[in-house]
Amino acid sequence: MLMLHTGLRVSEVSNLRIGDVSISPRKGEIVVRGGKGEKFRTVPLNSNVRNALKAYLSVRPSVNHDHLFVGQRGERLRPTGIYYLVKRYAYDARIESISPHTLRHTFGKNLVDAGVPLDRVATLLGHSSLNTTCIYTVPSQADLQDAVERIATG
Repeated sequence: MLMLHTGLRVSEVSNLRIGDVSISPRKGEIVVRGGKGEKFRTVPLNSNVRNALKAYLSVRPSVNHDHLFVGQRGERLRPTGIYYLVKRYAYDARIESISPHTLRHTFGKNLVDAGVPLDRVATLLGHSSLNTTCIYTVPSQADLQDAVERIATG
């Protein structure tokens, strides 16, 4: 849920600390420290992610570190563990071709499809160049089908 609704990179999720998360009933945000290129950014949280994080934090095991996500042995969940979990849950749900990066890409594409300006999409994804963000504007086959259906006369 976090990756799908924030577009965080798997390494960024792995590096999150409890103090990086701020949640209130009507808003929330995650501070990303040390993103790609050691960039810093703040990503707002929608209600879906706030609720999921609240539920997770209520059952998060007590450990001797402050990383947000904890593995089975009480250590921080590393990128390979996150990748494995995403793949496992996708397999259990019978969803093919899902990875942490496809969740990030889906977040970006969903923003573009919702009409969010590219400069905001770039900021949310931590891109320093709009050229990098443009990959999220490449239309899918469904997008192209929708475009030609709009001009159908009946």
